[in-house]
Amino acid sequence: MIKSNLKLGDILVKQGLLTEEQLKFVLDEQKQTGEKVGELLIKKQFVTETDIANALSKQLGILHASLSKGLMRPNLHQGLEKLILPEYANMHKVLPLSKHLNTLTVAMVDPLDLITIDDIMKMTGCDVNVVVTTPADMDIGLSNFYQSKDLKKKSIQEQFILMDSETTREQKVDVRDIFTESEAAPIVKFVDLILMEAIEQGASDIHLEHFEARVSLRYRIDGVLYEANSPDIKMYFAILSRVKILAKMDIAERRLPQDGGFSIAYQDKIIDVRASSIPTIFGEKMVLRLLDQAKLPLVFDYLGFDDYDLGILQPEIVKPFGMIFVTGPTGSGKSTTLYTILNTIKSPKKNIITVEDPVEYKLDGINQVQVKPLIGLTFANALRSFLRQDPDIMMVGEVRDLETAQMCIRAALTGHLVLSTLHTNDAPTAVTRIMDIGIEPFLLVSGLRLVIAQRLVRRLCENCKQEIKNPDVRFKDLNISTAVYEAKGCEKCRFTGYKGRIGIFELLPINEEIRNMIYYRKSSDEIRKRAMRA
Repeated sequence: MIKSNLKLGDILVKQGLLTEEQLKFVLDEQKQTGEKVGELLIKKQFVTETDIANALSKQLGILHASLSKGLMRPNLHQGLEKLILPEYANMHKVLPLSKHLNTLTVAMVDPLDLITIDDIMKMTGCDVNVVVTTPADMDIGLSNFYQSKDLKKKSIQEQFILMDSETTREQKVDVRDIFTESEAAPIVKFVDLILMEAIEQGASDIHLEHFEARVSLRYRIDGVLYEANSPDIKMYFAILSRVKILAKMDIAERRLPQDGGFSIAYQDKIIDVRASSIPTIFGEKMVLRLLDQAKLPLVFDYLGFDDYDLGILQPEIVKPFGMIFVTGPTGSGKSTTLYTILNTIKSPKKNIITVEDPVEYKLDGINQVQVKPLIGLTFANALRSFLRQDPDIMMVGEVRDLETAQMCIRAALTGHLVLSTLHTNDAPTAVTRIMDIGIEPFLLVSGLRLVIAQRLVRRLCENCKQEIKNPDVRFKDLNISTAVYEAKGCEKCRFTGYKGRIGIFELLPINEEIRNMIYYRKSSDEIRKRAMRA
C-alpha cells in the first residue's frame, strides 16, 4: 500500500512539469468547480495524462503501466473479475492486473487515493500493490477486460442455461439432441474461446474434467497446470460433444477411451489439436494437446544442445547405419529432438521414412506414416513394409514391444540408420530396458550407437530475471565464473519468474567399454559409473 503525504500538484511542481503559478491558478479554480486537480491540469493543457502518470511513477517509485508497453493486460485465469466487480472498477477507475500469493496488483489513475486502496484491501482480503496508468489507458483496459472474453464466456453460459436443458445431464442425453446443442452458437463460441485463450497463453495442453459438483478447466503452460475460469457444469457434455465432432470422435461413446484430432487457423498460423478422452466416475475427461509447428524452429541450438553435446551427437547422426534412442518421460520433447535430427540430415539423396502414433509435425521431404492398429497397421508391420521401400533412414515413434525392437535392431544391422524413443528415466537405463524387452546383448552391442536422455526445464523470464549477488555464498560447491540469475516475476511471465522451456540432455555414446558391459549384462548403475568416468 502506498503511503504519501504529497499531493499531485506538489509532485508535478517538484518534477518541474508545472509552475507554482499554474498550480495556484488550478487550485483556485478547483475550489470553485470542485473538479479534480488532475482533470483541471489536463483540461488547461498545462500537462498531459502521460506527464501525470510518469511523475507519479518516479515520485512514488511505482510502475507506470501503459497499453503501449503491454502492461495493462489482466491475468485471465485468476478470477480477478470476482475480486473487483466491474461496477466498482469503473466507478473508481481501478483495474486488477494479477494476483500472486496474497498480493493483488491493481492499476489506478490516482495511486494516492488511499481510501480506495483501503476499500480494495478490505473487499478482497489481499495486500495491494498499486501501479499507475493514464485515464485513457484505464478506460480501454477496463473495456477490454470486463467486456471481452470473460464477459463473453459468462453471456455464452447464460444463453446456454436459458436454452435449458435437462438433456445435458448424462443419464438423459439423446445423441441427436447433443449434436444440435453442440452445434448451437453459444457452445461453438465457447469452445472457440477456450482454444483462443490457450493459444494466446502459450499453453501446450487443455484439460477439461468433470467432478461430482463442478467442472474444471486447466491450461498447461511451460509444463505447469494453471486453473482457468471453468464453464458451467450444465454446459460440460455439450462442450465435449462439440470437441468430439471436431476431432471426428464418436459422440455416443462414453464408456471407452477415444482419440482424435483436428486443425484450427489462428492469426495466420495452423494449430494442430490432438484430442483424447477417458471415462471417469463422474463423466469423461478430455485433454487437448496443441501443436504449433510455426513456433518451433527445428535447430539444435534452440532446443538447448551445447557445443559439447553436438560434438557427440553430430558424428553419430551422419553415419549410414546403427540405432539412436531418445528417452525421457511423456512430454519431455523426445519427438521434437527426433524431428530436429531428421530435419538436419534430410537430403534429396536420402530416402527417409517415419512411422508414428500420432504424426505430430509434418516435415517436407520425409515420408510419414500414421499407425492404425484397428486395421493392422502397427509399428512392426509398418517396419516390415519400410524395408521393401529402399530406405536410408527410418524413424519409429516408440519401441513398445519385442517385435518392434527386433525389427529396429535388424534394420540397424543391415545398413539403415534407425531413430526411436523409449520411456526410461535416464540414458543407461535405456540399455537394460531394451534387454528386458527381449533383445539379446550380442545384437544390441552391434546395433546401438547412442542414447540421449532429456528433460524440459523452465527458462527464467528475460524481462524480470535478476542477478544473484555473491553467488559463491549460495552455491558453495560450484565454481561459478559467470553471472547467476534467479526468478523474480512480472506481468509477462504471470508472476512466476519463468517463461518458455529449454531441454537438458544426457548423452551416452556406446564406445568399446560400454559395449563390453552390455555384452556381459552389467547393470545400469555400473554402466552409468563407467560412462561418467569416461
